[in-house]
Amino acid sequence: MRISPNLRLIVIFVVFFTSLYLTSCKKSIYPILVNNQLNISGYLESDPSQYSLFYQMMVRTKAEGFLQAYGAYTVFAPNDDAVKLYMKSKGKTSVNDFPIDSLTQLVNYHIIQNDTISTNFFIDGKLRTQTMFGQYLTSGVINLNGTSSYVINGQALILKSNIGCGNGILHVIDHVLQPATQNIAQLIKNNPKYSIFYQALVRTGYYDTLNVAPKDNQNRPGQLFTVFAQTDSVYLSIGIPTVDALQAKYSAVGSSPLRNPNDGFYNYVGYHILPENSYLTDILSKSSHLSITPGKDVISDVLQNQTIQLNYDLINGVQYPGASVDRAHSNIPATNGVLHSVAGDIFIKIFPPTRVDWDLADQPEFRKQSSIFRIAGKTAVSLPSPMTNITFTAGGTIGYVCQAANNGTYFWWNDVLTLSFFRTGSGRINDISFTTPVIVKGKYKVWICYQRSSATAGGQFYFDNQPLQNIVPNFQTIFSNGTDSGPVLESKGIKRYTEAPPSTTGNNVYSNTFGFYLGVANVTTTDRHILRAVAIGGGDAAATWDLIQFIPFDQDQESPRYYRRDGSVTN
Repeated sequence: MRISPNLRLIVIFVVFFTSLYLTSCKKSIYPILVNNQLNISGYLESDPSQYSLFYQMMVRTKAEGFLQAYGAYTVFAPNDDAVKLYMKSKGKTSVNDFPIDSLTQLVNYHIIQNDTISTNFFIDGKLRTQTMFGQYLTSGVINLNGTSSYVINGQALILKSNIGCGNGILHVIDHVLQPATQNIAQLIKNNPKYSIFYQALVRTGYYDTLNVAPKDNQNRPGQLFTVFAQTDSVYLSIGIPTVDALQAKYSAVGSSPLRNPNDGFYNYVGYHILPENSYLTDILSKSSHLSITPGKDVISDVLQNQTIQLNYDLINGVQYPGASVDRAHSNIPATNGVLHSVAGDIFIKIFPPTRVDWDLADQPEFRKQSSIFRIAGKTAVSLPSPMTNITFTAGGTIGYVCQAANNGTYFWWNDVLTLSFFRTGSGRINDISFTTPVIVKGKYKVWICYQRSSATAGGQFYFDNQPLQNIVPNFQTIFSNGTDSGPVLESKGIKRYTEAPPSTTGNNVYSNTFGFYLGVANVTTTDRHILRAVAIGGGDAAATWDLIQFIPFDQDQESPRYYRRDGSVTN
């Protein structure tokens, strides 16, 4: 049957006004979204014996509406017992007694938008996405009466977890979560355990830096901070009973103004402050962190048997003790960052530029293979990217070779790193980055020591993204006659470095193993850095690299001359 245009128009008006009437008389109906599950609002509304009070909070703050609709949310919902405890602590008898603004902030602190986070992704630290309030929640595990339980913010236990809803995940908690209300400066001031450190912050002016909301920070708008604070007991353990004694230990200006970038006490205090919002998991995500000291000094970190050690540095073969992080009193959120406690003294280590001889074959993945690493005649299985300290373009692999004891090729420690294949083109290693050992800040000449091989690619090297001045023209190139003296070779940008006997025939230099001068690197921070090599041309062949040297600019570049197969170094 054909419907006339007039009748069709009447039907449209009837349907339209009927829908208006229905929506004005009852709550909007949202579609059931995933597998006919209740959405988050529906789930909480369906069990008023457990969640009526938090649901009332959601309705009053209009969170119930968006948690009824499509989306991806994670909600930490306090049960009625938890809300009653919270209201009692605030002297309230009803949800309606709370000012709407503060209630909205409280509810938003329990909601993570655009992310669904199950307990599979809980870590000892902050969750990966911040709440709608704008602060992060932290998770951890505690043991109660022999049972392990998740704890959020150190404030609430999770009673039920991973409740799947149509628009996200719900976790039920036994206490209302309360966002940070103090900045880092206030947290330290109000904790008597930090009295010496607090006074040091005041004397140096760093208290003012930390005693401000991010939006009000004139020098660093929006800036968040991480602070490693030391308790009075830590200072007493190293013979520092007062802030005067601490100042005397590090300050060279006595009673002069201490807000001085050239003063050791000023730098010492600033060294405990990072211009970042890093919880412990963030700390472990990279090996070092820049402090706000004028000298841009860094704090390094390493995980040892579940203990985070700061400044546990191996420099030129010497292991320097660090300070462990007190996990139980760390990850304390503030309105402008996070506060951690350290169980030892962290201070700026001052070293002159120090030579680094870096064995490229000494990588964690190879070292842990004890039946292969530095065992004559052994070869490790080649590995793809990424490795712990090496990343490179897909397609190639990194190998490890320890030469047989009677092999005619000479390498330091008798082993070498092989790049298969270093050259341009797809499916090859045409871009490779190494994380260096700790290098003390200063000016260095950089050398790559390798074996001339059939690899015909050249290479441009970069130190912290800055190109070094000299390009390796070709890893197959023969540079000079083997009878040239050391100074003559160095003037040409190459040198001998192994105990291999020189060849007096042809143009070989010490049986094809030699060092090539890459250029000068200005190392601005005592830290681990990135050395990157980009291939230039070349055909398929394995490059064979032995070691990288960072030698202070004003030191002898030729000595020590002999890097032996047994690991010794001598002239």
